[in-house]
Amino acid sequence: MTGYVLRIDRGSAHDGPGLRTAVVLKGCPLRCSWCDTPESHRIEPELAFREDRCVRCFECVDDCRLGAISEVDGRPVVDQGVCRWCGDCADGCSTDARFQVGSVMTESRVLQEIERDTPLHRQSGGGVTFSGGEPLLQAEFLLRLLEGCRALGIHSAVDTCGAASAYDVDRVADAADLLRFDLKHLDDARHRRITGSSNHDILDNLRRAIRRHAAVRVRFTLVPGVNDDEDHVRRLAGFVSSLGLSEIDVLPYRAVVVGSYEALGRANPARSLTEPGPDAVTAVCQRLESQGMRVSVVERKLVQR
Repeated sequence: MTGYVLRIDRGSAHDGPGLRTAVVLKGCPLRCSWCDTPESHRIEPELAFREDRCVRCFECVDDCRLGAISEVDGRPVVDQGVCRWCGDCADGCSTDARFQVGSVMTESRVLQEIERDTPLHRQSGGGVTFSGGEPLLQAEFLLRLLEGCRALGIHSAVDTCGAASAYDVDRVADAADLLRFDLKHLDDARHRRITGSSNHDILDNLRRAIRRHAAVRVRFTLVPGVNDDEDHVRRLAGFVSSLGLSEIDVLPYRAVVVGSYEALGRANPARSLTEPGPDAVTAVCQRLESQGMRVSVVERKLVQR
């Protein structure tokens, strides 16, 4: 079986217990206004373009067998209706101005890459974490990888936003050693505005996962002006506590890597957002702790091509 993989990161200290291999899968059903990984939105591989690296040699025009790239006003422009993301233009780009985002990989190839890190996993008490995007969007591929990790004795964790069918959530909850469940906002109308989707099924899926699986950890990306108000933080603590959980990870929002959206030809919805300062993070953590939560602040690693 094959799947769509954005990248594989090694030696990550922020993707679960110990040092881990992070397998980032492509595709996500949500469009969070603060997303820092726009290249994970679409499930298929994509071509990206960094104009600041382009020297206007126009070799890509000649390399494209489909004729999808042409010179317009002194710039190489791609006709997205013709482009089939074959990667020929990226392969021939001497400055890496054009590059392919994501690749098609077999399950055996991914497992081989994970198994290379087994000594590191054993030494640190780590394993593999499947993230995205939303890894459950490729549920069959993910399940094959989880089964392979279990056969190899490798601890597995899955990061999920919960936007998946209950059937797939049940199967992944049974196959993974740890679920790390991201909550965006508890108010459904607000959730729709900031992610483009309802949270009704998402919250039901979290409840289902906890009923089926003891190892679930809730994560909360703290975004100023979006989900950091006192009432929402109080409701969040109460909701998590009602599920029988007493711990939560707080992930302070970090600004999107410059050029990530531009390289894909998309508008950046996070342009108006600001990062929470240390005092703001401390204040939210104290509110959660005052409601009986044990809080861990987790910094995320942003990757720039």
